Amino acid sequence: MNSFHYHRANSLSEAAQRLSANDQARLLAGGMTLIPSLKHRLLAVSELIDVARLPDLQEIRVDTAAVWVGAAVRHHQVASHAELARAQPALAELAGLIGDPQVRSRGTLGGSIAN
Repeated sequence: MNSFHYHRANSLSEAAQRLSANDQARLLAGGMTLIPSLKHRLLAVSELIDVARLPDLQEIRVDTAAVWVGAAVRHHQVASHAELARAQPALAELAGLIGDPQVRSRGTLGGSIAN
């Protein structure tokens, strides 16, 4: 694995600013694909920007008009969210079928979309 700078973002705007300032930077939340790619030198980055703990990206919200699932929400959270399962049963079911329990506990919806 090549060396890189690790930065834990304190806000979405900070993460966006750092990402736009460095075309070799990547966002990190679950890391299920990103970390193995770095280990096997399939990808080189100069900076990892950790967004896993940003509250805005960890939310699941369901109302009558829309469903919001943050990019850092883990697959197991999507699969086990009762209100989301009522509103979008296919999404909740699919999240429960992704990988194995270890993958569902670490992998994020945003990471799956990004890959």
